[in-house]
Amino acid sequence: MTVGTTSRIDVSRTDTVRSRSWARRHPRLLLVAFGAVAALAAWLRIPPIARDTLWAEDGRNFLQDAIDRGPVASLFTAYAGYLHTVPRMIASLVEGLAPVSGWALGMTAGSCIVAGVLAATVFVATRGLIDWMPARVAIASLTVLAPLAPREVLGNAANLHSVFLWALFWIALSRPRTRASVVGLSIVALLGALTEVQTLFLLPLLLFRWRDRRRWLVRGMLLLGAVTQLTITLLFPRAPSPHSPNTPLSIAYGYLINAVMPLGVRQSAIGPVLQAVGPLVGFLLLIPLGIAAFVVIRRGTATERFIVIALVVGSVALLCASLIANPNTFYDYAEMTPRQLAGVWLTRYGVVPSSMLAAILPMGLGVALRIRRADRARVVDTRSIALAVLSCLLLVSLAVQFIPDGTRRSGGPAWQPQIAGAVTRCQSMPPGSRVIFRETIDWSVAVPCSLLTSNTTPRH
Repeated sequence: MTVGTTSRIDVSRTDTVRSRSWARRHPRLLLVAFGAVAALAAWLRIPPIARDTLWAEDGRNFLQDAIDRGPVASLFTAYAGYLHTVPRMIASLVEGLAPVSGWALGMTAGSCIVAGVLAATVFVATRGLIDWMPARVAIASLTVLAPLAPREVLGNAANLHSVFLWALFWIALSRPRTRASVVGLSIVALLGALTEVQTLFLLPLLLFRWRDRRRWLVRGMLLLGAVTQLTITLLFPRAPSPHSPNTPLSIAYGYLINAVMPLGVRQSAIGPVLQAVGPLVGFLLLIPLGIAAFVVIRRGTATERFIVIALVVGSVALLCASLIANPNTFYDYAEMTPRQLAGVWLTRYGVVPSSMLAAILPMGLGVALRIRRADRARVVDTRSIALAVLSCLLLVSLAVQFIPDGTRRSGGPAWQPQIAGAVTRCQSMPPGSRVIFRETIDWSVAVPCSLLTSNTTPRH
């Protein structure tokens, strides 16, 4: 009996060693697989009708400029005060290679693929920063698993900049070990900074171990992109908001609602919970996050402590800055009655701050487990058990919210059903005419009839 058991254990250990050895020999293959799974997860989180519906700037600005100005000129066209390099690249590829009937699906697919690439990028960037592999996987997975992401961020190019902001945080701190990772992270850093103007908020992170030469190229590309965005912003400033500034109390309340509560409460339940108990649940959810942060700051390495502090400060600063820069009446949370809170508006500005908070839990668990291994005399480690339970609850919450209650595109209008009517109208219109395609929030795209042939083939 003992010999048989020992034999099974030896076989199990041998299989584990072989698996690890294979993984070490094929790291790039595993990275590609991880990115592909992340891209698929992003796609599956978008309801079918939303996949075939263009969101806001995806049609009116990015595809329209690709049609009117061409792929090169549109790439350097500023909008709302900054460049949108990667979204415009996706739009140019879709407009040039896909049939008109597939434009909406193409924009969604392209955005999901980029999200998958960024998830893999975060995994690479966290190497050397976070030792515990499950924590790295969890943090990288948040790129596509953030609870509120499907509502307005995932699957569209217009808000892809938020996904870049999350990845750029880790890139700014990264310490690449190989030439390939230096090149890859540098390319993503430059393209990301040329897509997201809020990269400017990440510049203080470049001072972290700035003497390390292995970081110079990556950080140089990020800095180059950020300076370019700042120049564009100064030359083509964004129009000021017509709304009055929101109060500090409303902004603080908004942080709890949009960054904290989604980690433990479904999107559809946040309003009813606020109506019933106010911000209490938000404060309660801060407790486990505070415990994890305390463990890292108390017992983690200098790098881990810096990261956790940066996550907390960044989470608060990014959401507050977004609400200050974009005031609106539906952010007056502190002025709302319980009945108004029942239908509370949830903003995309909470996606990255929420992910930053969520990343603290797996980091805390990793530090606690490392302490437990070092302190073998301790039989029962309540700290590790508590953080393990809390991390499992977070995983359950993410799993439950994988399929969202709805997105801002869930009501259409779907793109493909408009094709047949558009082709019919074009047949009776003079040469050079255009037909209007509807998209979300009453925006539209004017597509030349020359592109709407009987089989809606691509132009190029």
